[in-house]
Amino acid sequence: MKENGLSILVAASEAAPLAMAGGLGDVIGNLPLALRDLGCRVAVVLPAYRQALARIQDYKITARGLKVPMGRSYMTADVLVGDLATGVPVLLIRQDEFYDRDEIYDNGRGEYPDNPERFIFFSHSIPTLCLSSGFHPDIILANDWHTGLVMPLLAEGILPRTAGVFAIHNMGYLGLVPGDRKKYIGLPEKYYGTQGLEYYGQMSLLKAGILYSQAVTTVSPSYAREIQTPEYGSGLDGLMRSIRVRLFGILNGVDYQAWSPATDTHIKANYSTADLSGKRLCKQELLKVMGLPDELSDRPLVGMVTRLVDQKGCNLVAEGAKRLFDLDIGIVLLGTGDEKYRRLFSTLQSRYPRLFGLKLGFDEDLAHKILAGSDMLLTPSLYEPCGLTTMCALHYGTIPIVRATGGLRDTVLDPNEGDGHGTGFKFSRFQSGELIKAIERAYGVFQERKRWKAMMLNAMAREFFWRDSAREYLAVFDQAIAARRGIKQ
Repeated sequence: MKENGLSILVAASEAAPLAMAGGLGDVIGNLPLALRDLGCRVAVVLPAYRQALARIQDYKITARGLKVPMGRSYMTADVLVGDLATGVPVLLIRQDEFYDRDEIYDNGRGEYPDNPERFIFFSHSIPTLCLSSGFHPDIILANDWHTGLVMPLLAEGILPRTAGVFAIHNMGYLGLVPGDRKKYIGLPEKYYGTQGLEYYGQMSLLKAGILYSQAVTTVSPSYAREIQTPEYGSGLDGLMRSIRVRLFGILNGVDYQAWSPATDTHIKANYSTADLSGKRLCKQELLKVMGLPDELSDRPLVGMVTRLVDQKGCNLVAEGAKRLFDLDIGIVLLGTGDEKYRRLFSTLQSRYPRLFGLKLGFDEDLAHKILAGSDMLLTPSLYEPCGLTTMCALHYGTIPIVRATGGLRDTVLDPNEGDGHGTGFKFSRFQSGELIKAIERAYGVFQERKRWKAMMLNAMAREFFWRDSAREYLAVFDQAIAARRGIKQ
């Protein structure tokens, strides 16, 4: 494809397959490739985590001892370059004191206490890298609070013709810097008031990204509306309303090379809309893997692939557990997260060993098996910016049961909303009773085999391509460049 002339630097704390902890990594592993395919020149910049260095095939050192501002002093970094994918280089900022650790964000007991410094340093390294290498991108796309500081650095004129676009993947993580560590941020004093980074006595790096970018994106149209409300705005709803003319909700895509039942190498049998028979074999294998009896083959099997945190509605599942299992359905859950939920779900598994299969931790192979082998996928989130797992589940003919929020609202069609078949089931109020009612509705349709099959086929026909998302990003980039350069449109 002919290049459109746009050069883009994507800055993020995660990028699949090199280093990831959640949906952000999936996005950064796929969006740059879609932008490349539309003719852009794209590079990704990422901290040189231990796991990233272990997974990259080959890299070379392009800079040693790069001096990076850190408050009134400097720290140094080496810059490595490799390939995220063909035609998409990845720049790795190596500072072993900050990034040579087992995990990206936490040590298993909680977040690293120096996370503010780690990502302040990373943010400062990005324009420093650009200046030292002579690379002046048209756009820096910064993602979540970890790179929010890049936006006021651009506002200070460090790269005069580079426009800043800030992507919010989860409004709930504010990137707070305690007052005694404000000195590391390294901005002029004018940035630290209530009209700047200040957030109830601390500094918010998420707020920095929102305030000083030319455009703000988030990962679904509904979430873009929701974060303008007190319920979902994390104390910044007024700010979000004030910038709504430069706020855009762009739904993520799905990597169908990795997530397709027709080609998935992790599952027992492949299947498609033309032949669904393999799905039953996948269900039987999943029951075996999870230690559940084969008698569940003819009853609904509900899957969950989730983080075990309040946001994901784990409390609703816990509160409604007895009523759920009284329905005589099977549940399989894969997840990692808060200790209280690990203990709670372990207790439920011991109480209902023939109905509840549990695997604590991250297991990509099992995640594929759950999406293929389950009849339904439960996502009862308090809020859900996008919901990539649910979007993948649709393609596997695994019917979502979701709370109607954020991207879940945008991607799942309830039978009550459509032609009578729909692609999943929604409930609105964040209550365990409402969740149970939605599962009961799904069970009712499950017993009507022809109707259930029609619903599966509807779901599998829903597709979310990254090229469509990338085109929407390009439109935002054009507006951001015009705003940065004072071009009237």
